[in-house]
Amino acid sequence: MKLRMPSPVILAVILSASLGYAVDLFDTFLLPALRVPTLRDLGVPSASSLVVGTNVFNLQLFGQALGALLLWGPLADRRGRSKAMYFSIILYGLANIATAFAPSVLVFACVRFVAGVGLGGQLGAGIALISESIQNPRYRTIGTQLVGTIGMLGVVGAGVLAKSHLSWRTDFLIGGGLALLTIVFSLATRESSLYKQSAAASRSSYWTTFAYLCRPTKLLKLIACILIGSPVFFVVGLLVSGAPEFGEAMGMHTKPTSADALVWTYVSISVGNLLCGFIIPLFQSRRLAILLFHIITAVGIAILLFAHGSTPSDYYMRCALTGLGIGSWASLVTNATEQWGTNVRGLVTIAVPNFIRLCLFPISAVFLWLKPAYGFVHAAAIVGFAVIGIAIVCTLILKDGYLRTLAFDEPIVEAPLVTASVE
Repeated sequence: MKLRMPSPVILAVILSASLGYAVDLFDTFLLPALRVPTLRDLGVPSASSLVVGTNVFNLQLFGQALGALLLWGPLADRRGRSKAMYFSIILYGLANIATAFAPSVLVFACVRFVAGVGLGGQLGAGIALISESIQNPRYRTIGTQLVGTIGMLGVVGAGVLAKSHLSWRTDFLIGGGLALLTIVFSLATRESSLYKQSAAASRSSYWTTFAYLCRPTKLLKLIACILIGSPVFFVVGLLVSGAPEFGEAMGMHTKPTSADALVWTYVSISVGNLLCGFIIPLFQSRRLAILLFHIITAVGIAILLFAHGSTPSDYYMRCALTGLGIGSWASLVTNATEQWGTNVRGLVTIAVPNFIRLCLFPISAVFLWLKPAYGFVHAAAIVGFAVIGIAIVCTLILKDGYLRTLAFDEPIVEAPLVTASVE
């Protein structure tokens, strides 16, 4: 197959989605990276900092899932992927600026919830737009992997900025300014002809679409699309964010920091995204590549938890290896895009990455339940390998969408209008 260079319009879509996702992750991880100085400045005692910070971060994640399901997903399917991407960037950009002026913890938490609602739309809308704009599967893969590769560097930026001497309010202002600057690139995006052709047909109501996705076979497929990505937030949300606690449990005299672990992990995830973009066309299969990266993640988890090493540098290197395994993140989201028809693709693609993030809730709950009996390391191992096993099974359940055409709709039928006859 002869490959042609993508058009300037498609390159603009890839650039806009990539920069938007970088700012998305930058803003998302500013909160955990700046937790200590932010909450201290807002009057939270050090003893309560972790609990309050976790609750605020959970509220932000809940806002992301809520925004994806009720706002950005329906908007993407009914009004266009580019509009969902554009307005989500505006919302989280303004919310970040507002965060910098929060006078209390209550206001701070409320503004972060609003920011979460905005953050819930950008990635899925961008991946759907790129996937539908590029018909060649190889270019489609490269385009979506570039989004993940560039996007992951946003977390690195957040980690580096958090270690600077700037105040946390200035950091959030920078995040908001970067988001608003990204809007300039978003103005150049155009809807795909695939979406426009589907949009010409009658559009189903949101509740009809929701009922369709709740059918047993469709719900099973949707859950599988979500659980495939659960190892990502086991690693990031537990092993990386909990670096100081795991370092202490492993007997390290100097504990690793979460900020440094995040930087090492996300640099590695960025590299993994690039590798995945080359491996998928080589295998001619997205599913085989995802399975390979699941195996790399399992090996990384085993080495991180059980290999010898007593310094923070050892822990960071293990985080980097595990991060390489979860470098299939963009491909996981693209995989969800390829499973569904154009008339529901926006909702599903936007919802899936945000509900993958919510997998951290049951993962952390089971870990905390097992920890008293098995300890930090072994409890994490039990949960981690269980999550990997579930992800592998879900990968095998779904069809391989690499060579699949995306020019199809789901057979959603509106319920007929029933009228009472008058004798």
